This record gives sequence, C-alpha cells and structure tokens, in this order.
Amino acid sequence: MPVPVVAIQLEFPAQPPEVQQVLAACNAGAGRGACVAAADPSADAARYLAYVSWLDEARQHALVEVGPPEAVRGSFEFRRLRFSQSDQAQERWEAIGLTVATLVSAETPALSDAPPLPMDSAPPEPTPVAEAPETRPWRAGVAGRVGSGFRSGLSGGLGVSLAYELPGLPLFPTVFGGWRTATEKGITGNWWEVGVGLGAEAALGPLRVSLSGLVVGELLGVSSTQEGATDSGSSSTSGVLGALGLAWPYRGPVGVTVGVHVLQLARATEISSEGDVVLETTRTNFGASLGLEGRF
Repeated sequence: MPVPVVAIQLEFPAQPPEVQQVLAACNAGAGRGACVAAADPSADAARYLAYVSWLDEARQHALVEVGPPEAVRGSFEFRRLRFSQSDQAQERWEAIGLTVATLVSAETPALSDAPPLPMDSAPPEPTPVAEAPETRPWRAGVAGRVGSGFRSGLSGGLGVSLAYELPGLPLFPTVFGGWRTATEKGITGNWWEVGVGLGAEAALGPLRVSLSGLVVGELLGVSSTQEGATDSGSSSTSGVLGALGLAWPYRGPVGVTVGVHVLQLARATEISSEGDVVLETTRTNFGASLGLEGRF
C-alpha cells in the first residue's frame, strides 16, 4: 500500500459517498493512494494535512488549506472556491478534491510530473472558480472594555487596536489605544492608555488564539464637584500589558473578538482632597473585552 501524501479533514458532517468523491478527485490529480481521509489509520504517515471548510450555509463558498503537520495552520497554502447555485453536489466535491491535489502538487513538485489517473467517471467541465489566496494581513478592531477602576471599583470604556500579520510567521506587531472611566465617592476618573507591542497567534479549529505583550503609557485625569466647587488633577505613568485573545472565525473580512488582559503599572496613584487620601488606584489592573475586528 503506498504511503499517503495528504490526509484530508472535512470540517463539517459529510456522508461516506461524499468523502469518497473528494478522495477520488484528489487521487486523480495527485496519484493513486496519495489522498486519504484524516480518520484513515494511514493518515499519520501523510506528509501534508488538508482542511476543507464551508464558509456559508448555502455551501457556495469553500476554503481549502494544505500544509505540513508540523506547521502552524495559519501558514498553510489555501484557496477559496466559489460555486454557483446550478453546480451539482458531485461537481463541488470533485472540485474540492482537485483543489487539494493542486495545492499538494505545488508543495511537492515531484507530484506535478506524474500523469493524472483517470476517474471512474469523467467529471463535467468544472464551473467553480478557484480564487487567488486570501491575503488580509491587517486587522483593525474596536471593543467594549470592563476592568479595574479605583481600588474597590470597576471601570468601563472602549479600546481600538491595529495589528499586522508578518508574512510567513505566526507573529504580529500591534498598537493599542483605550479609554475607560469610573466614578467613586463623587470622584470621576478617566484613564487614557496607548501601547505598542508584539504578539503570537495560532489556529485552534475555527478560532484564532493570540498572546501579546505591550509597553503602555497611561494618563489618569480625575475631577470632582462638591458644594459647587470643582477640583481636578492628572497623573501619568507607564507599564506593561499582557493579553490573551480569541477571534472567530479565524479567516474572513470580519470577526468577533474576546479577550482578557493584565496591566502592571510602574506605580499606583493616590487621589487627595485637602491633604487627605480619598481614593487610590492599584498597580495591577485586570480587564476583559468584547468587540469586532475588520481584516484587510
């Protein structure tokens, strides 16, 4: 039995005849025995993995990703397929299988020299269109934030971010800006933060998991109004921020983001009134966020 070249994982429920149509088309393009299902016992010996996903409920857009098992899934070669409503199911499965074979052949030039094997039944002229690889290295996000406020309260606000995925690496430089506010004991605080740093990411099924670290500068402005008199002041400090984030879906023009973070500041800030300390901020701040990101 030949050693398989690629193991195909269909990331959606599929009937055995549908799986066989994908494998037959893939073997026709890559060589007999080159393609097996990921559940096959021989799949562990395959040099490449292929993930196949539908991008919509109507099954008119499919994503095919191929790469070596030891690589990060985000670095896989991939193609998007677009089908019309008139395309039959068999045509779609065969187009997916042939796309896997094409990507594997591009990764393994020796396969390109092998003549394709005839399929049991010749497929009709393919109507699906294989689109160019999707490249959306930039990510811009906006999120609602909740986190530490004064020593005994919470703050709420907004944050914006911009990141760029480095080509061929699971790394991304990122910049961040945020605002949050809290009121306690008649004193209102407004925190303004800006940071720059570097993150790493990996695919976890349809999710993107990221871990990033940033150097942050913070400006705190406080104000209070008592008996008709207004008092205000400000203070600045710096710190480091560590963040863990999830994004869904992993690819596409828009995604939902969820994150948690810890901000460690260089010093705490005491807020005084008439010489007495009224409130105090903490050096260690915790927070969470929920938002959207656009990719371009």
